[in-house]
Amino acid sequence: MKRIFTFTTAIAFVALWAMPAQAQEQKVRFGLQGGVTVSSLSGNDVDSDARTGFFGGLYFNYLFSPNWTIGIEGNWLSGIGAKNVTDSDSTGIPVDIPVDLKMSYFEFPVTINFVFPLGESEQAWLRLQSGITPMLNLTCKVSLAGSSNEADCDAAESVLWAVPFGAALGFKLSDAAVAWLGARYQLGLSNAFKDFDAKHQTWECLAGVGFPIG
Repeated sequence: MKRIFTFTTAIAFVALWAMPAQAQEQKVRFGLQGGVTVSSLSGNDVDSDARTGFFGGLYFNYLFSPNWTIGIEGNWLSGIGAKNVTDSDSTGIPVDIPVDLKMSYFEFPVTINFVFPLGESEQAWLRLQSGITPMLNLTCKVSLAGSSNEADCDAAESVLWAVPFGAALGFKLSDAAVAWLGARYQLGLSNAFKDFDAKHQTWECLAGVGFPIG
């Protein structure tokens, strides 16, 4: 899994940066983004309520045709997990006792984006995206529901994978700067814990600003 992550990240950065200098100056955009997450665990071994968290990060977009871009992001996510998780299997969490699970990740979405203008003035646009998201686990804390006493999780997987599906509405702030609002669903592909059928399912409500490079 680590080799797959390294290979995917390397290919993504090569695709963005190994372009002619003139093309980068005209077509590469850098931006900042942040927002709120709503996540839960889904699988045969768990039942849970959603947890609210937040995230922030940066992104690069490369416009390789009039309506298509490649996007690379780096985001820090805090508060990912679930509330009132009830374990139905012997995985270290007491059976039938609800617990609260809070985790943090670095995620690196690599996306293909379809962008088309709205209206004749082209001052606004709609973006649709999908791709692949590797996620690196940073922290994992678990506590009894309603308790402030937290303990470390020992069985959390270090690398997860998800597929993003998102849409955003953007508009021009000036001849160079843009701003946008969007929503994205991260469909978990990997189990969050070893030997435990439970995947993160996360909604991200986000906003950002972008500026051309060069």
